[in-house]
Amino acid sequence: MALGQRVKEAREFRGLKQGELADLIGWTQQALSTLEKRDSKKSSYSAQIAKALNIDIDWLMSGAGEMISEPKKAKTAGSPIKYVPVKGSAQMGNNGYWVELDYMGNGGDGYLEVNNASDSAYVIRAVGDSMFPALRSGWYIVFDPKRDPCAGEYVHIVLADGRNMIKEFVSCQHGIITVISVNGMERMSFNCEEVNVLNPFVEIQPPSRLRDELHLLDNECKGI
Repeated sequence: MALGQRVKEAREFRGLKQGELADLIGWTQQALSTLEKRDSKKSSYSAQIAKALNIDIDWLMSGAGEMISEPKKAKTAGSPIKYVPVKGSAQMGNNGYWVELDYMGNGGDGYLEVNNASDSAYVIRAVGDSMFPALRSGWYIVFDPKRDPCAGEYVHIVLADGRNMIKEFVSCQHGIITVISVNGMERMSFNCEEVNVLNPFVEIQPPSRLRDELHLLDNECKGI
């Protein structure tokens, strides 16, 4: 199976249309369609595609192993699947700061099913077009405080002066944290003591993945 066929298989497994995946990795739908049809062996975007689809990169690049490294079928008390609560909706302004956060509770705005997230993970719904095309209005971003940020990842930042923002992490060197706006229009730097929260993202999910309530396993409901 060629790389493009594996991309298509994983995309359909995640329930995404070509245009939705293309938006997540910064491509056009035409470019993604070409990749899926082409008999190519590798792509410089393999890591980015694997992250967007939350799949095993070795499987994507070579076909070895499983698409999901820890299969969902295990779904037991020790399963990596978590129901992560939506913390609120962030209305993005032109300056990249949140102008409102309408809910701060545990799941009042629903849940997302997430692989390999910690118990501290939370979800924010992006509202507005200031982050398009990197992030689409209405899509959900999963953040996990127990992970370390990596260059090129989105991060949720809360500053000591109360400003909230979602930015792309660049570096943390010599006590200076550097980020850029999600749409690449602005570069910003902060002293570490100015930053109260710096939480990296786990994944991005479309509105169709939102769950209004927890869905318990059948065997759990039956007491098996």
